[in-house]
Amino acid sequence: MSDPSDINLLIVDRSRSDIDRVVKTLQDDNYRIELIEADAVDQARNAIDYRLLDLILLRLDETLPAIAEMRLMVAEAHQDIPIIAMVDQERRQQHKPAWLLEQGADNYFYLEDADHLAAAVRKELAHLRARKQGHSFETRFKETETRVQALLENTQEAVAYIHEGVHIYANPAYLQLFGYERKEDLANIQLVHMVPPTYRDALKSILRRSIRSGKAVEPVELVGLRSNGKNIPIMLECAPTRMNDEPCTQIIVRDATPESNTVNQQQLEDLLKHDDATGLYSRRFFMETLEIDHEGSVLYVLLTDYAPIRHAMGFEAVEQFVSEVALLIKNLLSHGDIAAHFASGVLTIFLPAGSPNDAVTFAGRICSVVAEHSFQLGSKMFTTTCCIGICRAKDGQETAIQILSHADRACELARQKGGNRVEIYTPPSTEKKSGVINPQDEPIIRLIRNALTKGQLGLHYQPIVSFAAAEDARYKVYLQVMDEEGKPQPIEKVGAVAVRYGAMGAMDKWTLIRALSVLAEIRQDALKPPILFVRISRNSIVDKQFFDWMSKAFKDSRVPGQHLVLEIKEDNVEDCFEEVKYLRGRLRELGCGLALSHFGGKAHSDRLLRDLTPDYIKLDGSLIERLAKSKDENSRRAMATLSEQAQQLKVRVVASGVSTAPQMASIWQFGVTLVQGNMVAEAGPRLDFDFRQYAS
Repeated sequence: MSDPSDINLLIVDRSRSDIDRVVKTLQDDNYRIELIEADAVDQARNAIDYRLLDLILLRLDETLPAIAEMRLMVAEAHQDIPIIAMVDQERRQQHKPAWLLEQGADNYFYLEDADHLAAAVRKELAHLRARKQGHSFETRFKETETRVQALLENTQEAVAYIHEGVHIYANPAYLQLFGYERKEDLANIQLVHMVPPTYRDALKSILRRSIRSGKAVEPVELVGLRSNGKNIPIMLECAPTRMNDEPCTQIIVRDATPESNTVNQQQLEDLLKHDDATGLYSRRFFMETLEIDHEGSVLYVLLTDYAPIRHAMGFEAVEQFVSEVALLIKNLLSHGDIAAHFASGVLTIFLPAGSPNDAVTFAGRICSVVAEHSFQLGSKMFTTTCCIGICRAKDGQETAIQILSHADRACELARQKGGNRVEIYTPPSTEKKSGVINPQDEPIIRLIRNALTKGQLGLHYQPIVSFAAAEDARYKVYLQVMDEEGKPQPIEKVGAVAVRYGAMGAMDKWTLIRALSVLAEIRQDALKPPILFVRISRNSIVDKQFFDWMSKAFKDSRVPGQHLVLEIKEDNVEDCFEEVKYLRGRLRELGCGLALSHFGGKAHSDRLLRDLTPDYIKLDGSLIERLAKSKDENSRRAMATLSEQAQQLKVRVVASGVSTAPQMASIWQFGVTLVQGNMVAEAGPRLDFDFRQYAS
């Protein structure tokens, strides 16, 4: 549907004066009208079939299509378009409102009553928006259900759902583990019958502990009983959940035999390490490798014609195309070089410091090999080119994301210069002081300026839920920067450039003003506002006027300070410790909270925690991922110490970026109950998350 102030309007009428009067009335009511006119059945049918319509206004007249006829056209086109009958003085007595509605009209108005027209249009457009929103929610819910079902059916982990001791669902891996052929075979089998009698009391104890605590239980070693009567060692974990709106328990079972563990772990590592489509390394493995050691050069390879090939020939053809390019590149690699399928139409290569390949020469060879190769997909033969951006990195200077962002910008510069070329990222050392903008940063600077001047900014919100109790609603606020086509751009790339040129402070202020406005609107509706977590950049931290500005913004909005938490990255705290310490003290005057994000990855994180005593620390996502994977006792002890210290200082701990069940399980054992991540809910434009569903 169009924006609420725009109407794609079909008017079926022959009276020019009446049509003009209707349009004028709606324009006076602040609608922008995209008008389509019809005075015959064929014209009306074509408009309904081939035009995007929000509303139909139909004049009652014997020479025009009838209401029932128009309703049939809309139904046959599988459209949802409200029909409003236009009733003139002559037919006012002839056609009663009940008859109009019985014929299929959604509403009606009298031609001489402009207020009636405006009210009817507002009402039907509101109903249409509600229906479309409901349909969108239903569609997304069904899609989510389908994806979840597909994941359960295809995962290698044995998963089952138990209600009142009986299996209500078991996936193929679960059936295979216990030796059953069909799901129906488990329909009347209780979970306690899946273990030998001597282990049943232990199993019941585990289930009771999970239900009473409302939390997942750590994996427990048991013995499983297969359908043929044989015993197998298993690791069992369970967690309370819901299925089909019924409370139940999720069971995950793993074969604990040493041989099985070795094979399954190796299979899992191989799946995570390699990309099936190309045979190159996966994006995940590439990023993990780059985080550990990134002294060397990163090449960002963009396949120029990826999108046209996909649109013209389909996904199967484009997969074959990318695989062929990957093979060309693999033949050029030396031992120790790492190439990955990073994204759609993008390959990345890491040449470590000891690689015999020089980055510029190697990138030039790739451009030449790709340009000279003839690709054949089906019956079509074609040639193509690529653009390559290079970032030379030293270990410990920047993160993997920042390095890739630099290489991406260099690649974009190569594309803008005509493609089939190589560009090297030049670190911006003196641009801001000299007032000169690095050409590689110019597109981002233009994007930022347009976003600030034209209002092409927006906010998304991701819930932060408590798994311990029903507490205040909390959301992390994400700034979205849109390009001229309204498409959001990666904030990591935009933010790094904005901070470098001092522009991020303005975007921080926009975010805070908008967040305070949203909170004020909620208070006006007599509702309790949530707590919003808003990150501020280094630009704002070092701005001596920032707190005075923020204090005035709070005063103007009349929002209590306790509804806002400022987030500062741990890296920025290290670089600007005195400024952050001063800001911490001033925030307490307003009642605002302070959160240190991306926290816990440094050797002296505990000192920062002690010296600043923030209200929250948000654990770094890589720390949680390492904890979920690592069996290193030192990592576990460090996490336990950090959690204990936070508890002693009454600092709340938030696990952010949680996207998998193992990550969730790894933090629960340390008493971390505040969780943010896609496993709970993805970020969205509305503050409508139901936090009660996670209350214990």
